[in-house]
Amino acid sequence: VGVALISALLFPIWHWLDPFSTLHDMGAWVVRRLGITPWEPSEYPERLVQWPAVIGFAFFIWLELGLDQGEPSTLFIVVAGYTALTLAMMAQFGRDTWRANAEAFTVWFRLLNRLAPLALADEDGRVRRRSFAAGLLEVNWTVAEIVMVALGVGSILFDGLSQTQIYFDLFGFTEVPLKTALLFAFLGIVVAAALMLVW
Repeated sequence: VGVALISALLFPIWHWLDPFSTLHDMGAWVVRRLGITPWEPSEYPERLVQWPAVIGFAFFIWLELGLDQGEPSTLFIVVAGYTALTLAMMAQFGRDTWRANAEAFTVWFRLLNRLAPLALADEDGRVRRRSFAAGLLEVNWTVAEIVMVALGVGSILFDGLSQTQIYFDLFGFTEVPLKTALLFAFLGIVVAAALMLVW
């Protein structure tokens, strides 16, 4: 929550906190020290735009709001698996390319940073000043980015609504399958409404 607020109100803090980039850079340093020549990254498929990040974001929303997280092992498996996938894809397509297009947290925090008065100027970490919320108008929004924002808003609304008496009266204590269905039905309505407003 703190990273989201700082990203939206101040500056792109995730760029320096991102643990996946740190692990990638450490691995790249070890490879260089061993004298291994790294392969050239593949070209990222343009047709994918930010859809991998949107899918990852939806998965983490489900993990938070739809899945019973009683077992710590579940979170460990998810974190380990996501980290391994992210590092593999950074090696395949390049660290900065994967971050900008497909890593769920980076794409999400960069979307939030479009509000902030300090924006990332380049991948080296330099920042630039701008008027508050000017970043919303600086770039063309992709459909994937609009969907991601709608998922973020919808997840917050669903989280609040699922704690109300009305929700409990209608659905009671919901098990994972029903809660998952309700969550994605609600998110689908929010996403559809957002896309209708845009088009």
